[in-house]
Amino acid sequence: MADDLQNISIGNELKDSYKVTSKWINNGINWLTDLEEFYRERGTIEKEYAAKLKELSKRHFDKKSKLSARLSVGDEPQITPGSLECASLVLWTDMLTQTEAIADRRLKFGQELNIKVADNLNILKGKSTRLAQQIDVINEYITSEKQKMEDDINKSKKHYDTLCGATETARDKSVKSASEKYKQKLEERTVDMNVGKNDYLIKINIANRLKDKYYFQDVPELLDYLQELNESRVGLINKLLKNASIIERNANDEVKNTLHLIDQTIDQNNPKLDTAMFIKHNVSDWKEPADFYFIPSSIWHDDEELVIKEPEFTNLKKRLSEALGRHSQFERACIDSKQKLEESTSDRNKDSENLTLKFDGKLSTSLSILSTFMKEDTKRVQNEVEIEIIQNFAGDKDLTYVEQAKQKKSKFGFLRGGSKKESTTSPDNGSADTQSLHTVKTSNSHHTFSSNVFSLRRNKTQTSTGPTGSGSGRALYEYVAKGDDEVTILAGETFTLIEEDSGNGWTLIGLSNGTQGLAPTSYLEIAKPIQADTTGSSSKKKGPSVAPRRGAKKVSYVEALYDYNADGDDEITIRAGDRIVLIQDDTDGSGWTEGELNGQRGLFPTGYVKKV
Repeated sequence: MADDLQNISIGNELKDSYKVTSKWINNGINWLTDLEEFYRERGTIEKEYAAKLKELSKRHFDKKSKLSARLSVGDEPQITPGSLECASLVLWTDMLTQTEAIADRRLKFGQELNIKVADNLNILKGKSTRLAQQIDVINEYITSEKQKMEDDINKSKKHYDTLCGATETARDKSVKSASEKYKQKLEERTVDMNVGKNDYLIKINIANRLKDKYYFQDVPELLDYLQELNESRVGLINKLLKNASIIERNANDEVKNTLHLIDQTIDQNNPKLDTAMFIKHNVSDWKEPADFYFIPSSIWHDDEELVIKEPEFTNLKKRLSEALGRHSQFERACIDSKQKLEESTSDRNKDSENLTLKFDGKLSTSLSILSTFMKEDTKRVQNEVEIEIIQNFAGDKDLTYVEQAKQKKSKFGFLRGGSKKESTTSPDNGSADTQSLHTVKTSNSHHTFSSNVFSLRRNKTQTSTGPTGSGSGRALYEYVAKGDDEVTILAGETFTLIEEDSGNGWTLIGLSNGTQGLAPTSYLEIAKPIQADTTGSSSKKKGPSVAPRRGAKKVSYVEALYDYNADGDDEITIRAGDRIVLIQDDTDGSGWTEGELNGQRGLFPTGYVKKV
């Protein structure tokens, strides 16, 4: 039983119980006031008792003086006894003298109760209160840090959703217009969104690690310090109560046996017994809070993978480089603080059997070291998780980061590279280089928002000199243009069909006033549809690699009939039997279909799959 009590720990036995434990500890500290009041009142009673004994003895000394002669020799003695008294009066005189001595001892006993017991109980309460407040400050810090972490996750989630919404808006505009400005804006929004996503995922992982640290390391550690404070308080109460007993025994030997029983009762008050009973009555069915997890945006079709394509990957490498430096710094600091904490704890344990009222000094020092260690360890864990998640998702990729020198500005303007994606127009003929548009492959990263098929159709429309098809119709509803490439049309107004809807929800029409532009297909009634113009289509279809808004249309799947190994960055490898999300069907007859498998998007041969 003694060994079990010696190893008992609130931090190990009770989970997430700082609040109830702190209240219990403070109840014990406040109880010291009652003990102090008891011994002060007891001291007052002893003083009053001593004063009454003194007065009683004086009155009986006076009475004895008046009766001395009569009692000694009679009323009419033949020889006056002088100062002599009979043996009975001598005995009585000694009894009254001893009574006065007893009064003096009781007065001293009352004073000792105030000085050696009541005053020390008051000191013990003050020191215990300050230590409990010091522990509360640490708890408030780790609790506030946990709340900040949860708030930070919520902010990151809201920020990520906002970026997803901005990206979706940019994608809509890019689909509607072939303007390079919209394409560039879409790419910028995509990078911002992916960086926001990475930040959100990293914070989730950090939060989960800090959550474990909070519930399984920080809170149990504080609970054990509260336990040590309480057990020190109980141990010192035992010492003060025993001291009061010793003082009373010295003042009154006649109650020695009774006081020995009190000593036995005190000796049985093992400080661990309070702890054991508290634990027994406070055990509950506690469950660890669930881990934080990635919640996809309701706007953007996404998963919980870090984005490790460029330029997002460079941002991750920079973030990893910074985290490695910080982690090394905090790891060294944690080792130093932990060593100091172990030495401080060992020093306290040596004095555990010899408690004095100076116990608070070493305990306060340990709490200060613990506070420093917790802060440094929290930062170490944050950087450790950030390093782990980036390294895990990067796989075998080179994570070396070198700070890029900023490009200097030429006095004739900015120096720019000659990427073929940035220029599709020949300076010689001024016409669109449609061949380069067809042959440039988009990245198979999870979020590449270029839509080359629709952009090519818009480019052909803008460079044409007249309608490319025939047909007419009328508007079912009024539509007000929201962009330069759109057209405003009134309900019932007729139009000429220039190019039909290729599946993106927009139709190119011409009005009687000569205006041309896009209008929503669902707003139109077309009298004579035309065949889709497939001339100049690319060897591989390049539809939008972004899924539509959730709820916008039902998700379709295809099943792989044969194995196919990707031979380009814009393709994906599939295996027979794979169930693939259909992103863009082969509507233009190019022989290629776009889909998503295991978080990767890309093209694969249409003949290798079947719809399910």
